[in-house]
Amino acid sequence: MELSPQKQRTRRAILDAAAGEWAQDPAVSLGRIAAAAGVGRATVHRYFPDREHLRSALTSDAWAALHAAIVEAALGAGPVLEVIDRVVSAMVHVGDRVLFLFASAEGNPSDADTSVANAVDELLVAEIERGQRAGELDATVPAQWIQRMVWSIVYIGLHATGDGLVARHGVDDLIRWTLRGAISAR
Repeated sequence: MELSPQKQRTRRAILDAAAGEWAQDPAVSLGRIAAAAGVGRATVHRYFPDREHLRSALTSDAWAALHAAIVEAALGAGPVLEVIDRVVSAMVHVGDRVLFLFASAEGNPSDADTSVANAVDELLVAEIERGQRAGELDATVPAQWIQRMVWSIVYIGLHATGDGLVARHGVDDLIRWTLRGAISAR
């Protein structure tokens, strides 16, 4: 069933609010999510019958947003360190969704979510391997290690913004600086 533009906006507002609230507190109440979305709790229940439906929808939405942002970062175009810079910026741009994915890692992801998550990881690993072959990235470190470092440092940076340690608008620069120092060819 196709949602009207108004219902699409309401659904998006609920998902956006849920990402922000859930990223900060995995035990957040649906009432707090509703308040953050500017809707009533009954409205949340019309779109998502229960907490598990909302979590499932947000998981799918978060992986799709992250995948789209990474694809938009123009993988394969230009020097790998610049591509990784763009990937970091893309991840920071969908930051609440990245934090939500870390916060809600438990549970059984759907096959579609697992497929998208694997695609995101494969895109990043392929880019890292390209950089290792070109001599831009340290080839003595496994590509999957670097990929996990990217995820970890992005998570730490986003979490630091929530703690007030770093401003959100400057965190991607700090993440990129940290990564470049750790993964550049020596």
